[in-house]
Amino acid sequence: MTVKIVYATRYGSSREISGWIAERFEAEGFTVRLENVSDAEGAEGYDLVLLGSGIYNHGFLKELEEYIEKHSESLKNIKTALFGVAMKTEPIMYKGRSHGGILMLEKYAQQLGDRVIGCEMLHGQMVFSAMNEKDRKGIEQFYKMIGLSDTEAAERKKPRTLMNKSECWDFACGLMEKLNRAKVTA
Repeated sequence: MTVKIVYATRYGSSREISGWIAERFEAEGFTVRLENVSDAEGAEGYDLVLLGSGIYNHGFLKELEEYIEKHSESLKNIKTALFGVAMKTEPIMYKGRSHGGILMLEKYAQQLGDRVIGCEMLHGQMVFSAMNEKDRKGIEQFYKMIGLSDTEAAERKKPRTLMNKSECWDFACGLMEKLNRAKVTA
């Protein structure tokens, strides 16, 4: 079976995570094509297409959103899976509403339809000092929005990683199980 992974990355975490996912599929005999969205071609001819990006401003990076839009008709005919990369993978409650986490992927799953077989938020990393000014300001606004104290915000701005290869492999294994079940029932 063939798998294509199209990722968008700003600081490299999504690229590394995509590589770990590819590694797990390859270990099970899948043929995998890994592409940065800036170099990605169409999705036709694959058994599964994974689309993943770091989460910025409540969604995928613009480049991946544009790829999905451009290829949405062909993607609707291919099994797809989505993954987001963020420091916090679970939704948070703010002013009586859930924000973040898997909810960030819902709009893309709806856009792609019933061929989406999996969605997952995977842990990333953050080096605040390496971020561009726009991203630093966005993080600071988010911290204010959720009511972090200056001390808590300063602690979160320290370089940290939650990236987890095992988590990525588990995501890949879950997708393989769904593909195998679909193959058996077909």
